[in-house]
Amino acid sequence: SLWKEGNEEYSGEYRTYGRYGHGYYSVSMKAMKGDGVISSFFTYTNDPHWDEIDIEFLGDDTTRVQFNYYTKGVGGHEFVYDLGFDASAEFHTYGFEWLENSIVWYVDGKPVHKATKDIPTANAQIMMNLWNIAESGPKDWAGVYSGATGSASYEWVGFDPAE
Repeated sequence: SLWKEGNEEYSGEYRTYGRYGHGYYSVSMKAMKGDGVISSFFTYTNDPHWDEIDIEFLGDDTTRVQFNYYTKGVGGHEFVYDLGFDASAEFHTYGFEWLENSIVWYVDGKPVHKATKDIPTANAQIMMNLWNIAESGPKDWAGVYSGATGSASYEWVGFDPAE
């Protein structure tokens, strides 16, 4: 949830204690609609280096989802996919299969994007959160946060290790 108490804004985050490697990561979720808000599902570690694989819903247009990844702190792999539905309206399944030489992202079981260069190597925590970008944040990314409150909903999370 994203909420306010007085002049302070707060948001929530879940993360696993354990770290996971190659396999299929999935979630059934509904994103929050709101300018400057990001609903996410991702893997992350900063030990021994920053590796991350992202599924991020851009609150100003929840008919799109952004896939991205970081390897040893280097990103720049953003890909925005048009869903054909509003991710804030009902639960859908999103996931990615992370293997040694590729990442394939899925929407409702259908592969929709593949990366094959500079793939992350470090085991990572599974995370999900809802957060607002700064009021001076990039307007062309997810809109400018104007104080909206609400929730992203997570029905379930899964991990199936690669064989």
